[in-house]
Amino acid sequence: MRLIRSRHDTRSAILGYLWCSGGSFRPDLAEGVALTEASISRIISELKAEGVIEETRRAAPYRGGPSQFITLSREIAVAAIEISNNRLYSAVGTLAGETLSSEHYDLADGLGAAQVEATVTRAVRDLAAWAMRRGITLEQLAVSIPGYDPDLRASPIVAVDVDKLDALCQREMPQTPLRMTNSMVARAVAHRLQMGTGVLGGSYFFVFVGHGVGAAIVDELAESGDVETCEIGHVVVDPGGGPCRCGHVGCLETLVSTVALADILNVEESDLLGRGDRWPDDFRIPKTARADIKTRLDRLGLAIGNALNLTRQRNVVIAGWPSALPAEERNAVLDAIGRSRLGGVQGIALTFSDASLGREPRSGLALAAFSFIRRSGERRAQGKQLISS
Repeated sequence: MRLIRSRHDTRSAILGYLWCSGGSFRPDLAEGVALTEASISRIISELKAEGVIEETRRAAPYRGGPSQFITLSREIAVAAIEISNNRLYSAVGTLAGETLSSEHYDLADGLGAAQVEATVTRAVRDLAAWAMRRGITLEQLAVSIPGYDPDLRASPIVAVDVDKLDALCQREMPQTPLRMTNSMVARAVAHRLQMGTGVLGGSYFFVFVGHGVGAAIVDELAESGDVETCEIGHVVVDPGGGPCRCGHVGCLETLVSTVALADILNVEESDLLGRGDRWPDDFRIPKTARADIKTRLDRLGLAIGNALNLTRQRNVVIAGWPSALPAEERNAVLDAIGRSRLGGVQGIALTFSDASLGREPRSGLALAAFSFIRRSGERRAQGKQLISS
């Protein structure tokens, strides 16, 4: 059954498929977006003329097969501001996924509003100046903030005044569309891109365990763009526990974040983050530490199980430091989900993704590219400046 879509939706579907797949021959693209080649031919020509996609010749995948391969353009720039791991990252990249520039600025937990504002202002101005010096037009800016809530002027996690930040971006990059959102939206979007096309059908409950701990309900992003976040890291699991950066005590984050893990291992968090998936092999983990980690994984599973009591999600994907552990140690998460979820683990599919630690600002750039795609790849203005080599 072929779908009836508007021009806007068809453009978004084509770009979304190319984004997730990394490029496609026309027949595969037509099948992927559930339309005939004839139906999408005009829009492909339109997107090529606008410089949003590129078509190059490649060896046919089979004898007599197509040789024209379509990818997203390397001549369109998007930008990101991503706050994560006690830093603010700024970056410019291409729609095709190449990083052109990346800088970071220290932004420790607990900084006051004035210090945060000064750092954010410097980063945004530096980003705008970098693009201006090179004559690059930024087609989209994405800003991801831990704990961001559109109903709150400032995040309870990082003292960012979102109204001031919005005004700053408008002044420094006045014609660049801006998407400001929760950090978990950016991570969920980047994870969906990492998965590619057709890997996991339907929606899933995505949990990231890093410097912060968050969750999101991810639908078919390439079609709908839906991401519903869940502040699972700030579920209070121990009312008598330690203080959390959100202002409460005993939050899940205080037990299972990379800050907590680094403390167990007696290493610097920055060193832990830099090891990515290698951390269990690179650090000596005493027997007592392994027992402590297992207990904390149990708390993570209990929190996830309770979250699943509030949603009908049955697919659960976990990324972050637990992903690098051996399967027998990760089983503690599933066991705990079964103890807290009504009905146990029946019907639950739990998978662990790559750790994805220390890869900022990849998530921010993925969100920027995705936001451009969701507005169907409409360029800012005629006579656009392309990226110079």
